Amino acid sequence: MSIMIGLGIAILAGCFPKASEVIRNLPVENKEQILSKYNAEQIAEGKVLFTNNCAKCHKLKEPETRTPEQWNKTLKRMIPKAKLNDRDGQLVRAYLIVNSKEG
Repeated sequence: MSIMIGLGIAILAGCFPKASEVIRNLPVENKEQILSKYNAEQIAEGKVLFTNNCAKCHKLKEPETRTPEQWNKTLKRMIPKAKLNDRDGQLVRAYLIVNSKEG
């Protein structure tokens, strides 16, 4: 019975994309597009997630040091390392893009 449950969980887990796959497939959005999808509370949560997860391994870059395109490229690589889920990865992305420099 426990083998069947474990097998079922493994099969279901394979059906859902990982956060890194979702982020990789998201188009680069500008600040206005992000602000139309996320509210101030979600952006603030993205900042907390960014600070708490990314600072574990390295010094944090200020959001305004990179363009949205540069942040997207970085996040494709870093979200899997931080083991963020889809929701948290998208909130971090939203925070960074809203506060990024113009491209």
